[in-house]
Amino acid sequence: MTGKKRIFLGLLSVLIILLTAGVLFLLYIVKSKSSVMYNLLMNSLILLFSIVAIFLIFGIIGFIYLVYSKSNNRTLNKILLTLIDVSYPVLQILGGILGIEKDKIQQSFTNINNFLVNSRHEKYMPEDLLILTPHCIQFNECKFKVTNDIDNCRRCGRCQVSDLIKLKEKYGVKVVIATGGTLARKAVKDIKPKAIIAIACERDLTSGILDVKKIPVYGIINMRPNGPCFNTKVNIDEVEKAIINFTNGG
Repeated sequence: MTGKKRIFLGLLSVLIILLTAGVLFLLYIVKSKSSVMYNLLMNSLILLFSIVAIFLIFGIIGFIYLVYSKSNNRTLNKILLTLIDVSYPVLQILGGILGIEKDKIQQSFTNINNFLVNSRHEKYMPEDLLILTPHCIQFNECKFKVTNDIDNCRRCGRCQVSDLIKLKEKYGVKVVIATGGTLARKAVKDIKPKAIIAIACERDLTSGILDVKKIPVYGIINMRPNGPCFNTKVNIDEVEKAIINFTNGG
């Protein structure tokens, strides 16, 4: 199954879940004792549910249009990104109720965001592109800390910091290794990139994408063979492909 189909099926599943939850909730109210309060609440919920359904249907139609038309409709793209951002808290609540793992919801959010970012087909100068990654990508016993300056790396090969430096030198992009969300946001504020490739776990990646509103962020979920926040890894080929998509390929 292609990535586009997986994303589309993910969106369709979310729509079905929301519609089903809304219908079940309304049926529960209808089964309750009739009263003015219940009638008012039911009418309000029907109106709210209808508005939400219209927005979601519009989002699905817009997404399908972007997938198959391959057009660069920036207005539609921004509307869909805003719609996803606004609906994410609702999806978290419904996911908790329905027993869906948070990681699955966050992965779907990141995948959809990435597709919409790529569908803009915008190109940037390499110096305007920032690769942002957490410090846990560095070998934990390394004495040469790279959070202040990535060039402190001695390129021993025990972690992938040296691989990121090679991409930095090959394409001329900026690379920052941050110890947390606060420093990551500070780096974005100081550097003022026009586009970001962010590497992190599902939770931090979703939070970062939601925090950065005006800058396109392509998210890459890291690999955690030793558990969270400890000697993590990343698919370097995916990072390089993202750089090429954002630039003219160096």
